[in-house]
Amino acid sequence: MSGHFNELLAAEAFVQVVNTGSFAAAAKLRNENPSSVSRAISQLEHHLGVRLLIRTTRTVRISEAGETYLRYARHMLDHQQQARDALAQLNTGRPRGLVRVSMPVVVGEYLLADRLKEFHAEFPEVELQVDLSNKTVQLVEEGIDLAFRFGPLADSSLRAKRISTIWRHVYASPAYLEQHGEPKHPSELANHQCIAFSQRGEVKEWEIWPPEGGESQKYRVNNWLTCSSPMMVVKAIIAGVGLGRSAYWMTSAALARGDLVQVLKDWRCDDPVRGGVPIHLVYPPGPSGQVSLKVRVVAQFMERVLKEAFDAPGPEF
Repeated sequence: MSGHFNELLAAEAFVQVVNTGSFAAAAKLRNENPSSVSRAISQLEHHLGVRLLIRTTRTVRISEAGETYLRYARHMLDHQQQARDALAQLNTGRPRGLVRVSMPVVVGEYLLADRLKEFHAEFPEVELQVDLSNKTVQLVEEGIDLAFRFGPLADSSLRAKRISTIWRHVYASPAYLEQHGEPKHPSELANHQCIAFSQRGEVKEWEIWPPEGGESQKYRVNNWLTCSSPMMVVKAIIAGVGLGRSAYWMTSAALARGDLVQVLKDWRCDDPVRGGVPIHLVYPPGPSGQVSLKVRVVAQFMERVLKEAFDAPGPEF
């Protein structure tokens, strides 16, 4: 093997092939020829003594050994970049470098996009890579520095900070109510067209707490539309498609315009004792002191933006 072999550079090429799905795309990112990328990975496989990628004439897929090496390769590259960022930060005294963030689609598009100019003006040397996904990403495996999680946390190994709570309410459009009438009790939901947000299939019941407090009850609903986009739910309610549950931060503008009306006002869609849907900032496992300055400033900015939206006063219970 050539004495010029560099495992870090070869590992970087390997990660880029996996990320992009082809040698050609990875070569374009690296400003190299596909043959150079293929040669680097062949040298890496020879160096490690395992097959990392399974190549055919049309496809490239990762092997079991490649999956294992991929986790360590990403760590190597991240640590190399962190060292560079730390040294550069010592020279300038300012946070700098790349921060990878994961959040739900609606948060990025509806809340964050319009505020990024503020962040860039304050921290021009911090680069952001934002992954918008409604699925729960694996922070360590996917190299994510910071993520937002809605709902109870399933992974107890993550470092987490609860930043706010979402309270949901039932809404309808004036046009829908004029045509179908307004439900006065949750038991009447079964006779209405309903819209549900769900990432796990159909929803047949809504859990609702009574005005006087006490135990909740599950009421049958006629969800003829179920979708995984909370913004689509709001737009469908505004369009008069049916009744739906949503958070105040997503409906406040439509309420102000008169496009939406809150119904079943005395009833609650979340447990008044335990609280509404929790929102957490989560970091990969590790000591809290290891959170870099660049990640901390991103977390502080995004926490401020989200708290402004989520903590805004909503409808009275």
